[in-house]
Amino acid sequence: MNLSLKGERFKVGFRGGPIGYLIIHFILLAAIIVTAYPLFYILFTSVMPFENFIKSNIHLLPSGFTLVYFQNIFSNMNLVHGFLNSIYRTVTGTALTVTCTMMAAYALSIYKLRFGRFLSGFFLIPMFFNAGLIPFYLTMNAYGITNTFWVLILPGVCSPMWFFIAKANLATYSREILEAAKIDGAGQVRIFWRIVWPTNTPIIAIVGLMTGLGHWNEYFTTRILVKKDLWTAPVYLYSILQEQKLFAELGRGNILNPLSYQAAVAACLIVPIIFIYPFLQRYVVSGLTEGSVKG
Repeated sequence: MNLSLKGERFKVGFRGGPIGYLIIHFILLAAIIVTAYPLFYILFTSVMPFENFIKSNIHLLPSGFTLVYFQNIFSNMNLVHGFLNSIYRTVTGTALTVTCTMMAAYALSIYKLRFGRFLSGFFLIPMFFNAGLIPFYLTMNAYGITNTFWVLILPGVCSPMWFFIAKANLATYSREILEAAKIDGAGQVRIFWRIVWPTNTPIIAIVGLMTGLGHWNEYFTTRILVKKDLWTAPVYLYSILQEQKLFAELGRGNILNPLSYQAAVAACLIVPIIFIYPFLQRYVVSGLTEGSVKG
C-alpha cells in the first residue's frame, strides 16, 4: 500500500511538479537552440569579416564586425530593385488575397447561396490536383499576363486553404448581429466592411501573415514567369548562389560575392519578418483555432 502511494506521488510530482517542469523547459530550450541557431548564424556571418570567417569552420559567435556587405548590397541597384519588387509584391498580393479570401468565405459561409456547396467544391480542386508547371505557364501566357507584375499576384489571389479556414470561422458568426444590421438598412457590402471585417481580426491577421510570407519568400515561379526587371530579392539571392557555384566549379572563386555577402542578402530578407512577426504572433493560434469548436 505504501509503495503504491509513493508511486502515485512520484507520478504526480513528475508530471506537474518541479522535475516535470524542468524536463519540459529543458526540451523547449534545446528545441529553441536547434531551430534558432541557423538564423543567428546567418546574422553572425553577415557582419563578420570574410577573412575571419574562413579562419575557422565553426563559429558560435561572430568574430569581428563589418557592414561592408550591406553597403555592397545597397550599392547594387539590381538588388535594391529586387527588394523594392519584393515589397510591392508582398503588400499588393497580401492585400488582394486577404480581401478576396475573406469576401469569398463570407459569401459562402453566412448566406445560403444557391449552388453554394457546388461553388465551395471549386476551392477543393486545386488543393488536391495540380496540372503542373507547363500547363500553368501556358495558361498564364494565354491570358497575356506573363512578364507582367500581375502574373505574380493573380494566380494566388484567393487561397483555397485559407478560404476553408476563414469559412469555418465565419460559419460560427452571430446571425443576430447580421439580421439586426439588415433591419437597420445595411446592405451586404456595408455589413461586410463595417461589421464582419473589423470583428474578425485574428483570422485576417493569420491569412495576411502567411500570405505575406509566401509572397516575400517565393522565387521559383518568379524566375519562370517574368523577366529580370521584375525579379524579386529571393531570385537575385538565388542567382548569386548559382554564380558562386559556377565560379567554384571553374576553380576561380568569386571575390565579389563571398559567402558573407550571401548571408547579408539573406539577412535583409529575414530581418523584416523578424520585426513584423511579433506584432502578429498573438493572432496566429487564435486565428487558426477560431471556428474549430462549435457551441
